[in-house]
Amino acid sequence: MIMVYNLLWIFGSFLAIPWLICSAIVSRKRRKTVLQRLGIAVTPMLHNLKAASFDLQPLWVHALSVGEVLSAVSLARVLKQKYPGRPVVFSASTLTGYETASRILQKDVDAVFYFPFDLIFSVRSVINRIHPALVVIVETDIWPNFLFEMKRRFIPVILVNARLSDRSYSGYRRFSRWTSPVFRCFSFVCAQSGEDARRFIGLGLPADKVTIAGNLKYDSPPDLASENAISYLRLILSGMTHKQCLVAGSTHPGEEAILLKAFSRLKTEIPALHLIIAPRDIDRANEICNLAVSTGLTVELLTQMERSPSLYPPNDVVVVNTIGQLRALYSLSTVSFVGGSLINFGGHNPLEPAAFAKPILFGPYTGDVAESCNRLLALGGAQVVHDASELFHAALTLLKNPERAQAMGENAFKILQENQGALEKTLIFIGRFVDGFGNIRRLST
Repeated sequence: MIMVYNLLWIFGSFLAIPWLICSAIVSRKRRKTVLQRLGIAVTPMLHNLKAASFDLQPLWVHALSVGEVLSAVSLARVLKQKYPGRPVVFSASTLTGYETASRILQKDVDAVFYFPFDLIFSVRSVINRIHPALVVIVETDIWPNFLFEMKRRFIPVILVNARLSDRSYSGYRRFSRWTSPVFRCFSFVCAQSGEDARRFIGLGLPADKVTIAGNLKYDSPPDLASENAISYLRLILSGMTHKQCLVAGSTHPGEEAILLKAFSRLKTEIPALHLIIAPRDIDRANEICNLAVSTGLTVELLTQMERSPSLYPPNDVVVVNTIGQLRALYSLSTVSFVGGSLINFGGHNPLEPAAFAKPILFGPYTGDVAESCNRLLALGGAQVVHDASELFHAALTLLKNPERAQAMGENAFKILQENQGALEKTLIFIGRFVDGFGNIRRLST
């Protein structure tokens, strides 16, 4: 199976080389990540890790992108506290994930770096540099070469906060002859829910290697949106935050048009209302500004407001073109909308606004965050909207009924509090592997 996979990788790589070179030239994301993900260049922190003298082999935590990184922050911090004699290193696959991890975890872990492409030479290059004792993968980032190489070296890999959507599970089941050996490379899986656990077992994992630990997102640390960050944004957006404000986070192409259509109608009912849009991809900020202007709205980038926060009356719309501020922005909202859900992108984390007791709206496509969305809906902490008309009516009801909005926000916050505990359970199962290492020494290179 792995030989066929690598032959396909090689063939695909040759076809992709011209695209990769052009992309690396014109795209900031590719330019900053490609050499490091190939295992050719090394991030400074990882270079320093190799030069440092650590006796024990590192614990490696990996998260795909921003959402998974935020889920993994508490886990990485607690692992470092629990095992102070061991290096803890942290990887991400995307530029925004890496930048978020570097900003939040720079004082908590020994290195932050890019996860390698799943090419055998890239994988081996990074593994040889780190020599991990254990790898913990958060949520979903499953790569055959990486997993088979870890199994070959007898390095345990644990998948935590693990989830499988209906679509992913069906796809893996359809090709189970090829996918089951990959999943069996995991030493243990901590699933978010009973349904997730059943799906992993259905893909070939022994039942004694799967447990239900819950969702780490309920245990996200409060300092991810510090009082300083909130106060700073409140100052910049001072013309807005004493009025009503709709914050739309993690939006994707196609959703902004729906949001702006609904917002234009809301402005006729509540003229002082403002909209803050934080797109998932900040490189789309100018595109969204142009879309807002074409709708007849006034608009400004957040960075422009930072340079002159009080020199003019606030615009109708602010588009966020920096990373790492969404949670603090949710704290300033009257009503929040969580994107990736009006168009089928799987949805994003609704617990971020819930942490501030904000009423939450999202679309019908929430397969990637189904567990938390279903809890919020069942207990009145959120509402589904399907289009611009439903978004208009739902937001208007909440904006004109503060008591109702407050009750929905309090329900959301209560759900967040009542479902904490996944971090403690996950640490127990990780501990079984770490404590079994004894004092395994770091290998010399």
